[in-house]
Amino acid sequence: MPKVGILANTKKPIIKKVLPSFFLEVKNSPYIFQIPDYFTSVLSDIPEHIHTNKEKEILDSSDLIVSFGGDGTILRNAQLIGKRQKPILGINLGGLGFLTTSSVENAHRHIEEFFNNQLDVEKRTVLQVKIEGEKEVHFLLNDLVVDKAGFSRLIKITTHIDNKLLNSYMADGLIVSTPTGSTAYSLANGGPIVVPLTNAFIINPICPHTLSNRPIVVSDHAGITLSIESEIGEFNVFGDGQMIGAYPEGTIVSLQKAEYQVHLVQVPEQEFYTILREKLGWGEDFRDKNKSDD
Repeated sequence: MPKVGILANTKKPIIKKVLPSFFLEVKNSPYIFQIPDYFTSVLSDIPEHIHTNKEKEILDSSDLIVSFGGDGTILRNAQLIGKRQKPILGINLGGLGFLTTSSVENAHRHIEEFFNNQLDVEKRTVLQVKIEGEKEVHFLLNDLVVDKAGFSRLIKITTHIDNKLLNSYMADGLIVSTPTGSTAYSLANGGPIVVPLTNAFIINPICPHTLSNRPIVVSDHAGITLSIESEIGEFNVFGDGQMIGAYPEGTIVSLQKAEYQVHLVQVPEQEFYTILREKLGWGEDFRDKNKSDD
């Protein structure tokens, strides 16, 4: 019998209403639903047909992970799942997101459609990051950000592509983004929108000192290395919006495409171009709107 693992942003107050309603809806479903045992501290009553388990066991055994929350919740869950490459169905609990494609109202139907092979699963590129002096390797679905550590001075980021010098950016920082992350911080910083399945990375300087320094799109087969100089003597690194650490200047940050991918379940109602039009207001006839305001 197929197993469905449920992960959620338990800090959202709405979870206490959403999950009990969802549990009731799937009571007669032909699937085994699993929740992490720490959900018991958030939910007062868990029905008998909902199984509790250790989070690791859920990640190992589930055929589908259902993520209740927003895009940030999917980013967190993608890191938890890691190389297991379990398909993730994102259930949106807030504003329109680029990664959470389903809704609370349609969650049960979309789960059934997934197991009936009626939904597509997109395999998204993951950014692999190694920071000099650390044993840990970081895997990011959206982006890596090098930041000047909050001080007013610019930092110098010497960037190589496959050991060939690209540029030495004098800037507040630098974003290296996957196509999935192109609609996140990189877009807010003036970067291009890149269709998710494109085989590319975006290198995007943050507030560069020289206006001719523009975002550039490179092949995701390339190896990228960053060497940072700072008058302060250190810089910050963020991954998928979370602080990775502060590092001394001269530390080398190496990036490449990971050997595994994140599998995101897509639903027809919220395919990428539809989300773009809704999120960015594309296709609206402002002339008609102005007439209606007269």
